Amino acid sequence: MDLTRREFLGYTVGAMSLMGAPLPQLSPASAAERRLKKWRVFSSNQSVLPESSAGYRAVIPPRRYKFEPWEQPDSMTDCSLVIMSSVCVLPEKLAERLRSCLQRGTTVIVESGAGFASHLEFRKHRRSLREGLGLHVAAPVNLWSPPRATPYVDYTWPTRTRVRDFTRLIPPAEQPGEIIAWADDLPVALRRRVGSGTLIYIGSPLGPALLMGDIEAIRWLYTVAYAA
Repeated sequence: MDLTRREFLGYTVGAMSLMGAPLPQLSPASAAERRLKKWRVFSSNQSVLPESSAGYRAVIPPRRYKFEPWEQPDSMTDCSLVIMSSVCVLPEKLAERLRSCLQRGTTVIVESGAGFASHLEFRKHRRSLREGLGLHVAAPVNLWSPPRATPYVDYTWPTRTRVRDFTRLIPPAEQPGEIIAWADDLPVALRRRVGSGTLIYIGSPLGPALLMGDIEAIRWLYTVAYAA
């Protein structure tokens, strides 16, 4: 039976749930979590890659996050970290709020969910990121195409780590900022200062790795949160 990578991920997660397999936890979480400030995780389109938002929900301490509609006026107020998971099209009103967050000093993670989008949806994705946040992205790349082995993403900031890739990659195009992750010679993630804040773009969704309990993915996310 032929399976797509997304179907494989879905079946694997389902099997783990049926078996009651626990997700790994960060061990010295109690003291470390007290240093975390308020997080917010949003998805502009839950139908694009719902397992990604589920991954963040699985690993973020419940008292530190709030999954809620981004349309609520105070949903992003006083956040140290705002995560936009599995973004396909970024609405202009949302982009405006994210720009305000960045000016106030918030760290904003924008995770692309357009790896499986149609050609027309991808064009909308690219335009909305460019017009909304000044982010430029290149065409999708399938890291799972032969003769590649199982692909991994190597992060270089804020800590060096390696995370398994589960989806098609939307690389950042050439633009101001620092490349902070690579898949072989392909750029995967970028960060840059915007106002007093930090904008982080991830072209290979981290949420599915979090959902699978990838310790390196969890460590990377927490390290970013501590720095926010």
